Amino acid sequence: MFGYIRPVKSELYVKDSEFYSATYCGLCRYGGKHISHLTRWLLNYDFVLLALLRASLNGDTVCIQKKRCPYKLRKKSCVCADGVYGFVCSAFGLLTYGKLLDDIKDERGLKRFLKRLAKPIFSHIAKKSDGYEGLRDIILGGLSATDDAEAQSCASIDRAADGFATMMKQIAAYRLPDGKREIGEACGYHIGRFIYIADAFDDLEADEKSGNYNPFLKKYGSAEQARSHESEIKETLYDSLNAFSNHYALAVHTPLNSFDRLIFNIVELGGRDAVKRITARKERNLKGKTE
Repeated sequence: MFGYIRPVKSELYVKDSEFYSATYCGLCRYGGKHISHLTRWLLNYDFVLLALLRASLNGDTVCIQKKRCPYKLRKKSCVCADGVYGFVCSAFGLLTYGKLLDDIKDERGLKRFLKRLAKPIFSHIAKKSDGYEGLRDIILGGLSATDDAEAQSCASIDRAADGFATMMKQIAAYRLPDGKREIGEACGYHIGRFIYIADAFDDLEADEKSGNYNPFLKKYGSAEQARSHESEIKETLYDSLNAFSNHYALAVHTPLNSFDRLIFNIVELGGRDAVKRITARKERNLKGKTE
């Protein structure tokens, strides 16, 4: 599920790269211990950004400790930030369950059957994740708004992305202190908008083949026509990345700390790299079809 937003590690200081890996390991460890071991395999990069963003805006003090990894069979560095991890893992668990329900509704045949078999497992994950007041309603409301746009065959990219973006806005800003809540809302909205639009662009050809809803197909009529507007699609994706950075800049520290450097790297460089990976994948697939 998604996972587009990751850092460009070649452009990071070594200490910041290690801090990112330690944050990922800490989040993975917390989810496996308190939610479900399955979350270790499902965890994606987008939620590491969410953890970094909330920790930074909340002014959390974190420490790094060596913890034994059950999969690497050795100790690894982990950022200890249980308060942030508890919320982020809960959001991840509830969103994963909500996404499964959507897939069951949309899929057909064997895929739908297999996901129905998995539903009790994900229902258990959702119950373990349901410890924050109003969080389930935020996530189910966001997914419902997205479903409504799809049911109306919405041809507006902004309208289609708004439900998911608004959900991420509310998750990112959940109970942040005054003065930082507005920044969290703006950052959450624009990264949610980016994720939704990037995913729709990535799935363009697959959705055309399967007949699934895709706002670009509704707007342009076909995958081929949508690709002819690639520069326009990239521009709207970059607009959200720029908006995120402009709002987060209001909260940066002087001098920049590891949170700041990582967040700017992930969004400014990693976001553009994600778009580059999507377009390169499309080019390879088109080339393969013509050969």
